[in-house]
Amino acid sequence: MEDSMNFTDDVEIVKEFLVESNDHLDDVESKILELEKNPEDVDLINSIFRPIHSMKGSAGFLGLQDIGKVSHELETLLDEARKMKIKITPEIVEILYEGVDILKKLRESVAKRVDNKGALVDVIDFQTLLSKISTILARDLDTAQHENSRMNLLKAKHIGEILVETGDINKDQLELALQEQEHGKRLGEILVEKGITTPAKVDNALKLQSVVGKASSETVKVDIQKLDNLVNLVGELVIANALINEGLGNITNGANKNLSHLNKIVKDIQDQVMCMRMVPLRSTFQKMSRLVRDVSAKVGKKVRLEISGEDTELDKTVIEEIGDPLVHIIRNSIDHGIEPQNERIPKGKPAEGLVRLNAFHRGGNIVIEIEDDGKGLCKEKILEKATEKGLIEKNASLSDQQIYNLIFAAGFSTAEKVTDVSGRGVGMDVVKKNVERLRGKVEISTVEGKGTKISIKLPLTLAIIDGMIVQVGTEKYIVPMLSIEESIRPKKEDVSTVQQRGEIINVRGNLLPVVRLHNLYNVQPKKINPWEALILVVEGEGQRCGILVDDLLGQQQIVIKSLGEQFQNVRGISGSAILGDGHVGLILDVGGIMSMALN
Repeated sequence: MEDSMNFTDDVEIVKEFLVESNDHLDDVESKILELEKNPEDVDLINSIFRPIHSMKGSAGFLGLQDIGKVSHELETLLDEARKMKIKITPEIVEILYEGVDILKKLRESVAKRVDNKGALVDVIDFQTLLSKISTILARDLDTAQHENSRMNLLKAKHIGEILVETGDINKDQLELALQEQEHGKRLGEILVEKGITTPAKVDNALKLQSVVGKASSETVKVDIQKLDNLVNLVGELVIANALINEGLGNITNGANKNLSHLNKIVKDIQDQVMCMRMVPLRSTFQKMSRLVRDVSAKVGKKVRLEISGEDTELDKTVIEEIGDPLVHIIRNSIDHGIEPQNERIPKGKPAEGLVRLNAFHRGGNIVIEIEDDGKGLCKEKILEKATEKGLIEKNASLSDQQIYNLIFAAGFSTAEKVTDVSGRGVGMDVVKKNVERLRGKVEISTVEGKGTKISIKLPLTLAIIDGMIVQVGTEKYIVPMLSIEESIRPKKEDVSTVQQRGEIINVRGNLLPVVRLHNLYNVQPKKINPWEALILVVEGEGQRCGILVDDLLGQQQIVIKSLGEQFQNVRGISGSAILGDGHVGLILDVGGIMSMALN
């Protein structure tokens, strides 16, 4: 049936509904996963009921009849479950999952019509779901009692009233217990002592009571464009403040004190505005729980997901981009990494595979780790496939890390056959590209037979970076701190020239190529000899090198500015920033510089 909403009217209200419903469905999906493990948890049932109830009300107001119908039936089912009239069974959990999937499809259909007002409505069959819900309700409920008692439970304020309305005790028993309560005992204890009810029923009533009393936190929804504009304005404020500091030079103590106070206020404003864009990883991680459940069932393996660090916060833009890489890595962990039960048990491993998803702060960045207890990466198999595809020469000498990094090559796959889960060579190259586009890094550590750990290192935000300002001649460049390992002034005997390879430097026994920035960008340097200048040892895209610079001018938080469409493809440059002296400094892309200079 076609929804009756006229999309030429109140488009903004519909868009707001689409945003809210998306949040509601993500929340509901994660709660169903928890409910599957704790089917008697009334708190969980209530936390699923509330978003569905909200969706039903909003859909009814907007004339979205199909969403309203599905939401109404799911709400009815959940209402009976939270009043303990029916038990949450695996059958009901599957119906809830099916309901969420259908609501997502219906929501997408509405979104298409909003974006393209002439779009045809997708035909989505949800009658089978409604029939399943009707069957369960007819089988397990006295329908008349079900209709009369609907919504009464939430009106209860006292535990005694809740127990009466759920039918666990009658009013006379409640009055008797209330008279004895004057002696200081709790009502629940008295009812259990007299054998009127059980501890389990009292516990459930207490859970219901606590849910009713919970107050929701107040939030205001802000258009993302307005927030981006505010971030840009604060960036301009930070730059203006730096210009004032640089321009004033030596000033009186009183003025210096006022300027320091202004600096503190600007820094606080900057921190608060950046925090407004920060959101926890929880919803992204919870989506992975559903993914693990579905993929493991599809490939016939029993896999458990352990999540930690879900309260770690990241910039909203980064979180939106990191979802796809996580999906690819976890699918690979389950399909390639975790062995079938008949292989795990002889190895002394538990039949159930384990995937760990963890996030934490490290050195001003966020690290997301995906670890499995599977068979690990087989170097011989990777080398064989890479040679077969012409990615490396036969008998090439590669370090372990270089071998493992071959799995990120486009089109690379070690799967024996193509399935709908993996095997097409699409996935890990996408992971690497997406993460590097976010100015992050991907690292692999593995032990054959024990498991694999993939670490994704990401900046907290895409708007500001910690950078080292370096000078080459009269020019100033910014090198991201994430890429810098150390800075050194080499001895003359540590620098040498290798035929066809250029200059190399010996850093504690490791030979690194030297990149001269002044040659790349045609700048006249102040210092030509490496032993008179400074070398920045940097790492990017799995390679290390030394960048020759005249001097280091200090570390600074840099507000990133785009170079615009005209210069967006300049190799070796990822952006620009306005420095304290008012000049523009170019932000170096370490990986791009290495590919320019060394290849």
